[in-house]
Amino acid sequence: MVQFPSDILFDIFSRLPIKSLFRFKCVSPLWSNIIDDPCLAYMHLTRCVQEPKILLLDHHTPDVTFTEAGVFLKANMNLVPKFANSKAYFLEGCCNGLLCFTKRCDDSVLVLFNPLRQEVLALPPSTSSPPLGKRKYGLGFDCLTNKYKIVSVFFREGGYENPDYNLGAEVYTLGTSSWRTISKGPPFPLFGKPIFACGALHWLVNSHDALKDKIVSFDVGKEEFGLFSLPKIWVGHLFDLGANLAMVDLSSDTHIEIWVMKEYGKKEWIKEYKIDINAPMGMPNNLLIEVIGLWELGEILLKYYESLFSYNPRTGELRYIQIPGLSNDTELLCHIGNLLSISRFQSRVKV
Repeated sequence: MVQFPSDILFDIFSRLPIKSLFRFKCVSPLWSNIIDDPCLAYMHLTRCVQEPKILLLDHHTPDVTFTEAGVFLKANMNLVPKFANSKAYFLEGCCNGLLCFTKRCDDSVLVLFNPLRQEVLALPPSTSSPPLGKRKYGLGFDCLTNKYKIVSVFFREGGYENPDYNLGAEVYTLGTSSWRTISKGPPFPLFGKPIFACGALHWLVNSHDALKDKIVSFDVGKEEFGLFSLPKIWVGHLFDLGANLAMVDLSSDTHIEIWVMKEYGKKEWIKEYKIDINAPMGMPNNLLIEVIGLWELGEILLKYYESLFSYNPRTGELRYIQIPGLSNDTELLCHIGNLLSISRFQSRVKV
């Protein structure tokens, strides 16, 4: 067999589909080592075009098993030792195909999960004093250092009564052994799951009416919180639309609108899509619609109760997608595979 230099193999492998790379691992030890190298995982994220698949997380059963066939993936939570035979887990966030979970009864139990490799990594617990109330976590990626980071936000003592909220924050960098306290927490309490886009995590503000049009951001590289405005929307939620921050307006009975921040540095919102909600969907309450994200062929996924629909921006058509066993409690993600082997960081983690 012709021996190619390693840098040539890295360049070639970074552009190939993940399924092909997993087959190539058995060619030689050299190829296997390159495919498992974190550098290739980071290169692959930016060079290989992947069609997102649908990841299902069913909280009624831990039996959610990953398969390569078809467009639907599943993730087996029994692989998480502390979660085995337990349905009480909570998805805190996702980034580049990696998922971050906590245990509902103890949010200090934190794990990373790579469904593609079926690998789980238990993260070290915080060394700070126990917070008041539940922590908020976010998983993001610093593209300048190729490091994944998890931020933890919590109320300090007196935070509930204090008008300045007294919110603290810590950061854990994957590959290190402990959390670091950062000097300044977010300006306001956080609401919902974070959305990672454009190098930052984003939450809605969990506060009084005067602040419901604001977003709290966390720059993963600079490790700094910020605040900026939403589009003029009465009710909706944030989501990731093709690596852009997006917001859906659910206030109308006849349609939904999707606003996108295409030039993140300018913090300007553009109304990109208006989706008419008509038969055969027959939705009596648009407030219950959840926009999942961008799927294959540029279509947008929508979930309503136990039904899943796909919107085609080119034709303006909605089509029903059949998923056997889909329940109202099933969480859906538009998922891309990540080559990163998180198990290689296990020796550096003290749990």
